[in-house]
Amino acid sequence: MSTPLPPADPTVRWWEELPAGRNRLRGRAHLHSDAPELSLDGTWQFRYGTRADGSDLGESAEIEVPGLWQLQGYGAPQYTNVIYPIPRDVPHVPDENPTGHYGRSVQVPADWAAELAAGARVLLRFQGVDSAAKVWIDGAEIGVTAGSRLTQEFDVTDALAAPGEHRLDVRVVQWSVNTYVEDQDMWWASGIFRSVDLLLRPTGGIHDLVTVADYDPATGRGSLRASAYAADGSPLAATLEVPGLDLSAATGQDATDVGEVRPWSAEDPQLYDVTVRTDSETVTLRVGFRRVEVDGEIFRINGERIVFRGVNRHEADPVVGRAQQLANQDLDVALMKQHNLNAVRTSHYPPHQRFLEVCDEAGLYVICEGDFETHGFHADSTGGEDGTGAAEGPAQNLLFEESLVERSDRFVRRDRNHASIVMWSIGNEAASGPVTEAMVAAVRATDATRPVIYEQDYAAEYVDVFSLMYSTVEETEQIGRRELSPEYQDKLTAMLRSFALDVPEGHFADPPALTKPFVWIEYAHAMGNGAGSLEEYMELTEQYPALHGGFIWEWIDHGLETTDAEGNRIYGYGGDFGERLHDSNFVADGLVLPDRTPSPALLDAKHHYSPVGLEVSPTSVRITNRYAFSDLTGLRGEVSGDAQESWQELELPALAPGEVAEVALPMHDGPTTTVRLRTREAQGPVPAGHLVVAADHVDAERLRSATAPSAGAALVPQRLEDGSWTLGPARLDDLGRLVGLGELDLEQAGVDLYRAPVDNERARTRNPLEARWKRIGLDVARRRLVEIGADGDALVVRTRIGLDGSALGADVTERFRGDAAGVEVQVTVTPSAFWPEDLPLPRIGWTLALPSRPDQVEYAGYGPHESYPDTGGGTTFATWRSSLADLQVPYVFPQENGNRAGMVRAQLTGGSGPSLGLRAPAGLGLAVRPWSTAELDARAHDGALRPDGRTWVTLSAALHGVGSAACGPLPLPQYVLPAREETFSFRLEAATL
Repeated sequence: MSTPLPPADPTVRWWEELPAGRNRLRGRAHLHSDAPELSLDGTWQFRYGTRADGSDLGESAEIEVPGLWQLQGYGAPQYTNVIYPIPRDVPHVPDENPTGHYGRSVQVPADWAAELAAGARVLLRFQGVDSAAKVWIDGAEIGVTAGSRLTQEFDVTDALAAPGEHRLDVRVVQWSVNTYVEDQDMWWASGIFRSVDLLLRPTGGIHDLVTVADYDPATGRGSLRASAYAADGSPLAATLEVPGLDLSAATGQDATDVGEVRPWSAEDPQLYDVTVRTDSETVTLRVGFRRVEVDGEIFRINGERIVFRGVNRHEADPVVGRAQQLANQDLDVALMKQHNLNAVRTSHYPPHQRFLEVCDEAGLYVICEGDFETHGFHADSTGGEDGTGAAEGPAQNLLFEESLVERSDRFVRRDRNHASIVMWSIGNEAASGPVTEAMVAAVRATDATRPVIYEQDYAAEYVDVFSLMYSTVEETEQIGRRELSPEYQDKLTAMLRSFALDVPEGHFADPPALTKPFVWIEYAHAMGNGAGSLEEYMELTEQYPALHGGFIWEWIDHGLETTDAEGNRIYGYGGDFGERLHDSNFVADGLVLPDRTPSPALLDAKHHYSPVGLEVSPTSVRITNRYAFSDLTGLRGEVSGDAQESWQELELPALAPGEVAEVALPMHDGPTTTVRLRTREAQGPVPAGHLVVAADHVDAERLRSATAPSAGAALVPQRLEDGSWTLGPARLDDLGRLVGLGELDLEQAGVDLYRAPVDNERARTRNPLEARWKRIGLDVARRRLVEIGADGDALVVRTRIGLDGSALGADVTERFRGDAAGVEVQVTVTPSAFWPEDLPLPRIGWTLALPSRPDQVEYAGYGPHESYPDTGGGTTFATWRSSLADLQVPYVFPQENGNRAGMVRAQLTGGSGPSLGLRAPAGLGLAVRPWSTAELDARAHDGALRPDGRTWVTLSAALHGVGSAACGPLPLPQYVLPAREETFSFRLEAATL
C-alpha cells in the first residue's frame, strides 16, 4: 500500500534521547506459546538516506528482513575494535547519520477478531534492531527502540483496531545514543537484523513466566517453582504440568518438591518438558534441574567444582554478518561439543534465542552477557588506550543509569528460564563506577539464583566471581596461590585508576577478589596462527581449586565475503570496504574460520579441554577423569603400538569423576605408543565413534634407530670445469647451492632463518616482531659464499648470511655426503654473538623449491594438524597422507602455517618429475606449500595468494612460538627461539622411499 512517509521534524532528535527508548513494554521471557503469531519477516520496502530525520531518503526499493543494509547494497560495513567511528560527543551523534526507512503493509488476521473483541491485545515485537528505530503505524508514532540486541515490544492494539491494511513504518538510524554503550569489537552494521513479529496476546494469557528448577545434590531431589504474570505484572493463576515427573501443580506457590530427578549439567543435559496453561493460552518450555553456587572460592554446579573450558562467541556469518541465521546456532553448538568445549560466553550481548535453546539441549554452560560495552571511552584515534574519557563514560555518568539499569533488567527477564545460563554478565570493557554497580544490583534483583560477573570490577568488590582478561600464566598462578606480588598489585591498581577512580595504595594487598572464584573471562587470543600455551593455562586449573578455567577469545573469524580490486574472492576485514578508520584484521580472531571450518587452534583447544587426561608411557597410560559428574562408561579406549597402523580395544577402568588410574598397556615392539578415546554412542550432536582425545609416547632413540637410512657406499665430491660440484646424484652450483638431485631440479635451496609473521607478531600487538625482523632485513637476508671444498668424502660449504645495513647475521656450515641414492646434509647455523637478546629468531631451518610441483605428501611425524612450539595439542605420531592443498591453513590474513612437527620421513609425489624423499631421524618440522614465504608475507588476504609454479619445502630445526600477543601474553620463555647455534641433519633422495 502507498501512504506518505511520516513527516520529518529536525527539531526532534529522538535518537539522542536519554533515557533511551519510548513506549516499550517491560522486558519479559521469550516464550513458546500456542497464542497466534504473525511473522513479518520477508521483503520490505526500503529507502536509504544520510539524515536521521528522513529528509533526504532516496527512492523506494526492496530489502530483506532480517538483514543488515550494509550487506544488501546500502553503505558499507566498518570494523573498529575499540575506538568509536563517530566523535565522542555524548549524547550527540553526527548529522550525517546513515538511515534506513523500512515500510510494509500489515493486516490483522481475520481469525483474531474474536479474541480482540474479548479484550486481547496485539504486540509488535522486534528481536533486534541496530542501533535505534522509530516506529509508526498509519503515520502515528508507536515508540522508539533502545538496545540493539534486546527484544523490544510495543502494544499496537489501538493502532491496528480498524479493519483492513495498515502501514508499518520503521526508521532505523545507524548512530544513536545507544552507539556509546554498544562499542563491541565487531562490524558496525545496521538494520532490522532479527525477526519481527505480530503477537496476539489473549485475555488471561501468560504474559510472563519465571521458573526456578532447583536441585539438591545432597538428596538428589528437585524442586520447581513457577510464577505466571499478566500483562500488568500481577500474578496469574495457571496450571503447571511436568509429564515426565507426573507433576501437576498451580503456579505462584512455594517451590514444589518433585522427588528424585536427573539433574542438568553440560555433561548430561537432562531437560524436562513443562506445560503452563490458563484457559486462554498454553506455554511450553524445557527446564533443567540444577543448582549454581559460589561456595567461598569455589564455583559449584550441583555441588561439584566446575572448570569452564570455554569460548567467547559473537554472532557472525560471512554472508549476512550479524543477522539472524538459525542454522548457525545449531552448528556452532555442535562444533563446540565435538571439540570438548563445555562453556560459552555470549560476548558481548544476548544471543539469538535459538542459541540458548541449543545450549540447554546439547549441554553448554553459558555466561549470558548484557548488551553493553563502552571501550571507546578508554581510547581515541590519537593512539592507544589512555583512559582520557573514563570520567565521562557511562559507568560514571548518571545520565546513562536509568537506561543501562533497564537494559540489564530486560535481558535477564528474557533469558532467565534457560538451564544453560549459570552466570550473568552486565557487559564488557565499560570501566567501573556507580552505574555498573547499579546494573549488577538490578540483575540480582531480577534473578537472585545465579552469580553475577563483570570483569572490570577488578577487585571483585560488587560481583560474585573474580575475572580478568589475558592474565599471564605467572599472574594467574599468583591468583591461584591467593597472593599477588607487589608488581602485579601495582598493575591492577593502575588498571582501576585508568577508569578515573580514586584507588588508594595497597588496594590489592588483600582484595575481595582473592576470596572468590576466578575465571579468565577472555584469554588465549586465537587470532590467525595462535593461541599459544593452552596447555600451561589449563594445567593451572588442576593445581589451584580457585581457578575455574575460562573463555578463549574468540569463536569465529568475522570475515565478510567480498571481492578485491583484482577480482579475487576474499574474506574482507577492516579497511576492505573503504573505511578511513578501522582496525584491520583484528576482527578475524576465531577458533573457526569465517565459513566455520575448524582451525588448528580449535583442535589444539579440543585436546587441552579434553574431559579425560592421558599420559602415555610405553607400558601404561595414566588416565585422569576431569569430568565433574560422569564416569568413563560412555567412552571406548583403544591402543596402538605400531604408529596407528592397527588398533586394539583398551579396557577402561570404572573411574569416578576426579579419580586417576594407571592402566597397563599390551607389550609391543614399536617406538610409538598411542592411546585414544572415542564415544561409544551418540551424545547429542557428538556422533558415535567420535574422537574425544588422543595422546602418545614416542621413544626418540628407538625412533631414530628405526628410521635411520641405510647408508650406501660414500662417494667422493667431484668439481667440474665450470666450478660446480657433483656428489652422487646431488648437483651443486659454483656458489655451493644444491640445484639438483638426479633428474629432480631444485631451486633456492639453503638455510632459512625467517618465517612469515603470524598475527600475534604484527604492528598492533604487544610484541611487534614483524617490524623488528623486517627492519634488519631478516626477510630478505643475503648469502655470501665463504668457502667450498672437499673434506674427505664430504663437500663442505661455508657461507655467511648477512643483513643489509647491519653487522648482524649468521655463519653457516653445510656438510654434504652422498651415495648412489641420495645426499645427507648436516647444517650448523651460528648467529652473531652480539645478536640482541630480546630479538628472537623466527626460524632455524632449510628451504628448497621444486619446479616439478609435487602435490601429494606422505610423512611420518606428528599430525594430522599443524604444530608450533606452543600449539599442536592433539597431534600424535603416525604416517599421515595429505594433498598439498590440505596442508595449508587459509587464515584470513596470510601468515606462517602448516608446519608438521617431528617429521622423520616424508615423500612428495605427483607433479612432473620424480618423487622427493626426505629423512630426518632426529625429527624436523615440515612445511610444504605451493607458494614461498615471501608470497605469504606479501599478501593481505588468503584469496589473493598465487602459486608460483613451484612446491616449496621447509624443514625447521627450531621455531619461535606463536603466543597470544595480538591481545594477550607473549610466548612463554621456553617457547622463545633465541639466536642460538643449532645443528641439524636430513637426507634427500630423488626416488621412492
